[in-house]
Amino acid sequence: MSYASATDEKFQSTLKNWLQSQREILVLIRFSRAAGSQSFELFSSAEILIARLHNLASDTCVTAFKQPQIPIRGVVNDEFIGTCLGIIPDGVAFLIKETTLRTAGCASWYFHTSGASHSELLEELEDMRGHDVAAGLYPPWPVDNEDVISAIVPDQHGVVTTGMY
Repeated sequence: MSYASATDEKFQSTLKNWLQSQREILVLIRFSRAAGSQSFELFSSAEILIARLHNLASDTCVTAFKQPQIPIRGVVNDEFIGTCLGIIPDGVAFLIKETTLRTAGCASWYFHTSGASHSELLEELEDMRGHDVAAGLYPPWPVDNEDVISAIVPDQHGVVTTGMY
């Protein structure tokens, strides 16, 4: 699969257009040569999203989802857990992501987890009790179509190289 550059005007224009028609978009960031590290991040501002792209290391893969994702929002409590179990079918892949940035020293990240059963969903939510999260079905990935696009952060010379994820 051939990827566009994350700094390409067409890619960035698409993201800007999506944010004009949607309240927010979910972006999956996969870091190259980082033992499978990835981050799911929600953006409601094109300027902040474009700035984020410019601060990522080369070879990082960025996948954006136009359609609303992980729509169940709130602080994890009994009611929230019940809502998730009622909306997310058993046996279907789910994603839960904290909406508050975690920090440890100079590192920061948005914790996320996933699974594919109600027992996993319940276990993960219990571990996140009291945290502000977004949850829902796992995004439709890997696929590129009019609602899901991917690009690679180029190196300092503008060369796009697919990394190791």
